Amino acid sequence: MAHKRPTIADVARTAGVSIGTVSNAINYPEKVRPEKLARIEAAIERLNYRPSAVARFLPGGAAARRPADHLHLPRLISVGYISVDYVCRVGVLPHRDDRITADHIEKALGGPAANVAVAAAGVGSRFALDVELATAVGEDPDSDWALAELAQRGVHALTIRRPFNNRLSRCVVVVEANGSRTIINEPFELSEIDLTAHLAVTAESRPCCLHIEGYHYERMLGSVGRFHDAGWKVSLHTTGLPASSRTPEAFAGLVRAIDLVFVNDVTLRDIFTLRTSVATMIDNLEAWLHAIGPRADVVVTMGELGAVVFPKDDSALIFVPALAVDVVDATGAGDTFAGVFLALWLHGASLGEAAQHAAIAASLTTTAEGAQGRISSADEIRAELERMAPEEAEA
Repeated sequence: MAHKRPTIADVARTAGVSIGTVSNAINYPEKVRPEKLARIEAAIERLNYRPSAVARFLPGGAAARRPADHLHLPRLISVGYISVDYVCRVGVLPHRDDRITADHIEKALGGPAANVAVAAAGVGSRFALDVELATAVGEDPDSDWALAELAQRGVHALTIRRPFNNRLSRCVVVVEANGSRTIINEPFELSEIDLTAHLAVTAESRPCCLHIEGYHYERMLGSVGRFHDAGWKVSLHTTGLPASSRTPEAFAGLVRAIDLVFVNDVTLRDIFTLRTSVATMIDNLEAWLHAIGPRADVVVTMGELGAVVFPKDDSALIFVPALAVDVVDATGAGDTFAGVFLALWLHGASLGEAAQHAAIAASLTTTAEGAQGRISSADEIRAELERMAPEEAEA
């Protein structure tokens, strides 16, 4: 009978430690007690644990550990979805029972949390970050491929659980000629215990932020409090926000619990059952936020209309335009906006500067196929800002 391939759970069991301790040893060996670290390394050797999506990052593995020069940079941990996206380009989305041939079907890295992490890491230059993605990764070839792709993009993976089928989550993205897309994804869940058991929650001298998706907000409220207690900021984008949090009362609790909230206009209209013009929607939200007292900075993204920032101090709203571009694929534009905004925000940039950079990067990402098809650096964004300046002066 064939022997079962050893897993990270086998390593943890043999070493007499939790999977979380093995996970910490992957990225933070200095935070694991020497005797436990020695037991983990001995278990790997005893089990003949072959390199896999996780083993390559364990002590003694083939991959390098996180660069030491990252440890002084502001730290961002993005928690949630990663997937292998199968992007299909068609003229028009077919009707039920239709069969069509796609222009092509391409494999790409995706998932909202992964998109945010990659966008934030891609800014670089004076806005460079130490970026990690806390997620669920399996032991299949797609998981190995995804971790290699993340590493190339400057993102370090924290594997805090295994998917139920021990393979990377899959997603089908059907993109139409006009840039509209239909997304079909598999279930994906990170519970409260996964987060707190596998991430070290300590105060640090550098700015630190935990970023979570709407999918996991309700399960991570306890974690939000613990990260706040350690001096971290917490941000959230409302992708996947459950129906129970899409009411004005629940949303009020959310913007009181989080430091920075990204919400798109479609979700906002759903929360408040709005059928008004954009201008009236903005006026209504401004009045509502003013009435609820202390709260987060709230950023509303509006696609080709740009974005508007509602500062928590109730100062003047900040409007930023999107670039006029030919849209190829709008997948992940909101995630890119959040990632770039966070890169600047963690470096102390103003809300206006962060939003301006984020709006440009989000616009540019729609000009290429795939959520991570075009990642903008600080220099590329600056070039767009300089190009826009003369046009604005003429206007």
